[in-house]
Amino acid sequence: WIPRRRVDELKSSLETRFHGRYWLDIEEPKAEEADQVPSLVRYPSWLMPFVPLVKSYGVPRYGEFDPTLPFAFTYLLLFGAMFGDIGHGGVILILALALLKKMGKVAWIGIAAGAVSMLFGLLYGSIFGYEDVIHPVWMSPLHHPTQMLTLAVSFGVGFIVLTLLVNARNKYTAGHVEEALFDSTGLAGLLFYLGAVGGVVSMAGGADLATPSWMLAIIGITIVAIYKWIETHAGLGERILVTSIETLETGINLFANTLSFMRVAAFSLNHVALALAVFTLANGMGTAGHWLTIVLGNVVIIVLEGGIVAIQALRLMYYEGFSRFFSGDGTEFVPLKLVGVK
Repeated sequence: WIPRRRVDELKSSLETRFHGRYWLDIEEPKAEEADQVPSLVRYPSWLMPFVPLVKSYGVPRYGEFDPTLPFAFTYLLLFGAMFGDIGHGGVILILALALLKKMGKVAWIGIAAGAVSMLFGLLYGSIFGYEDVIHPVWMSPLHHPTQMLTLAVSFGVGFIVLTLLVNARNKYTAGHVEEALFDSTGLAGLLFYLGAVGGVVSMAGGADLATPSWMLAIIGITIVAIYKWIETHAGLGERILVTSIETLETGINLFANTLSFMRVAAFSLNHVALALAVFTLANGMGTAGHWLTIVLGNVVIIVLEGGIVAIQALRLMYYEGFSRFFSGDGTEFVPLKLVGVK
C-alpha cells in the first residue's frame, strides 16, 4: 500500500535505483478491500500528546473520521469544567512542567489540563477552594447548581448530536447507506433524538416546541422501527420482539447517555463540597493545625479528585462518544523503506 500522492515519488525512486529493472503495477483498492486498507494518520506536533489516549481505544479505519482533534478539545473542556480552580490547576501545571523531561510529550496533557483548570477557576471565582477571594467572571457552581446542571446536559445533547452525525458520515463513507439514513445511530435516530429533546425542553417550559418536536420524534422512531423490522430475518414472533426491544433501546440509550453528562456539573459541585469540608475541619483547630489541614486537604483534593476527574472525562469520551461512532479497528500505515543495494 502507498498513498496516492506518493506514487510518482515511488516510480522515481525505483527508476533511480534499478534503472528499469523492476515491475510496478498500480491498482486502486476495490470496495471489498476497504477494510484491508491501512490508515495514514498524521498529526501536528501540538496534538501528538493526545494521540496515545485515542490509540488506546483504537486506530481509525481507512476513511473513518479521526476523533483525535475533537477528543483533545472536549477532554480538556470537560476536565476544566469539573476541576475548575486557579490554585489547583496551577499546581497541576507546575508539576507537569517539572516532569516534562521524564514524561515527555504526555506531560503536555497535564500542562494543558492545568491551564484549562485555571481558566475555569477564574470563571468560577475559586482559588484553592476559597470562593470569596476573587469575584467569579462567570458564575459559581455552588451558588448556581441548577444552571450548571442545565449547561452540562445541554453540552451532552450537543455532543451526542455530533456523534450521531459523525457515525452517519462514517456509515455512508463505508457504503452502508441504509444504516446511515435509517438506523438508530444514523439520521433517523438523530431525528428522533432532536424531536424528543425539543419535547422535553417544551415540557420544562423552555420553549413552545411541543407539537412539532413530538411529531419529529415520532417520525424518527417510526423510521428506526421499520428499518429494524426489515433488517431482522426471523419468524414473526421473534421479529416483533427484536424490533420492539431494539426500538425501545434507541430512546433509552440516547437519554441515558445524555444524563451521563450531569456528572460534569456534579463534579464541579463536588470540588466545592470537598473544599468546604476541609475548611470546616480546619476552622475547628488552632493556627498551626488550621493551616496544616488546609495544605493537606488541598493536596488530597488535587491528587484524589484530580485523578477521578481525569478518569471521568476519559470515560465520557470513550463510552458516550467513541462507542457511538468510532470502530477503532483500523491498521496504521507503516511504510516499507528502500534500502541500499550492493
